[in-house]
Amino acid sequence: MFDIVLKNVRIVDGTGNPWFRGDVAIRDGRIAAVGRLGDVKARRSVDLAGLAAAPGFIDIHSHSDLQILVNPRAESKIRQGVTTEVVGNCGNSVAPLAGAAVEEFAGRAAGLGFELSWRTLGEYLDAVTARGTAVNIASLVGHGTVRKSVVGYGDRDASEPEIEAMREMVAAAMRDGAFGMSSGLIYPPGCYTKTVELIALGETVRAGGGFYASHIRNEGSQLLAAAREHIEIGERSGVALQWSHIKAAGQAMWGKAEELLRMIDAARRRGVEITADIYPYEATSTGLSMYLPKWAHVGGRTELLRRLRDPADRRRMREEVTARARDRGAWAKIVIASVESDKNQDLTGLTVSEIAARQQKEPVDVIIDLLAEEAGAVNMVSFAMCEDDICRLLRHPAVMIGSDGAALAPYGRLDNGKPHPRNYGTFPRVLGKYVREENVLTLEDAVRKMTALPAGRLGLRDRGLLVPGMWADITVFDPAGIRDLATYADPKQYPAGIAYVLVNGRVAIEGGEPTGVLAGQALRRAKA
Repeated sequence: MFDIVLKNVRIVDGTGNPWFRGDVAIRDGRIAAVGRLGDVKARRSVDLAGLAAAPGFIDIHSHSDLQILVNPRAESKIRQGVTTEVVGNCGNSVAPLAGAAVEEFAGRAAGLGFELSWRTLGEYLDAVTARGTAVNIASLVGHGTVRKSVVGYGDRDASEPEIEAMREMVAAAMRDGAFGMSSGLIYPPGCYTKTVELIALGETVRAGGGFYASHIRNEGSQLLAAAREHIEIGERSGVALQWSHIKAAGQAMWGKAEELLRMIDAARRRGVEITADIYPYEATSTGLSMYLPKWAHVGGRTELLRRLRDPADRRRMREEVTARARDRGAWAKIVIASVESDKNQDLTGLTVSEIAARQQKEPVDVIIDLLAEEAGAVNMVSFAMCEDDICRLLRHPAVMIGSDGAALAPYGRLDNGKPHPRNYGTFPRVLGKYVREENVLTLEDAVRKMTALPAGRLGLRDRGLLVPGMWADITVFDPAGIRDLATYADPKQYPAGIAYVLVNGRVAIEGGEPTGVLAGQALRRAKA
């Protein structure tokens, strides 16, 4: 007898092959049978006529590392049909921790209302398991975290002993179950890192059977040079590459998507294993402090805050902040998404230009003053990409879907400001806007980019397809009705059209609403 049978459903199995009508039977958390099963015995049968069933969506680029411990229901993700999140991206994993990294992450945890209880990646994954989680959690090891732990916040080359210590930390994290390493080369301390250091660590990741995901060094005016560096790291180290949230940012770079794709294709012909992920929006989102010059971050947060208040350092910053903003577009394209203090809550949702007019300041001083007042804790949304490039990148067979967002909720500690709508709408947006409305992708290929393609990148052999033997991570949706509702003005809106979500064979979403079941697992990469 089966536990659950999903009857009379359009099966989009993740392979990219045409959908077919049939049934999906589940037993002991796994898919037991797929096809026209007839009148089989099951503890529960659900007739899903008119709906489609796909493998649960895999968010290859997520930032839910700490959020999943604050609210394990992961509502903004599970309601999108996401059943697995890959955290530890952009060089910023929450483990392993030593040295300067311990204080930083202890402060982040305290700000979210809990105590840091781990040092190793294995201990972090154990904490996720103990807390429970609605979605499966897989992790990368962050190069930035490792560099903070060994080198600190200095703008200098790592010594040979320090590189060896970083290699040992990365190798230990791989043994603990990391699926690879990530870097964030626009953020400190990643921005202080030379290519040779990344090649050395890439060799360690390759030996451990993982891949290297990078927020490359520049996504604007120096995009092509940064892309060449990313490919060089893979070519020289032999590590498989993942190009994080691939984009051409800033109007001067619009149209460069074709050149980026030619670079990917040429690298693959040379034998470089490279894939990429993308979120389907024209705006980016990150900390407002990314507009500060990298020298301002040397020494860590304490030194940054001192410099933000020092008149001489502020004068020195102004020119570089203005240049960086110009590289991305204009002050009117930078929107304040969140702040920490009550004092500045009324600025969320406003552009830097609007705040400058309200406060009668120069826009560059708005940025520096706000970062000083908020102790650096300001998030922004920046409109930097064009729709034509997004469509070109989406179509490429090596490009998969990743939200670059976190598991949030419009209540509790995770409810703050106006976050980027990608946190609530990425996957339904692809299926609604880019499949049904604009025909940029077929339904089958869109599902492949959310399921089998990221599962293959991760090396998950038991997820990502609707075939017998796989874990029963399943998303059931209405192809005619699925759509994202989150907007930049009103981002905290769950999508429409997700009917059921199963995680490891248990129902997490039923009739569009969460059941509260925490059936997710902390996933660990199989030993190489």
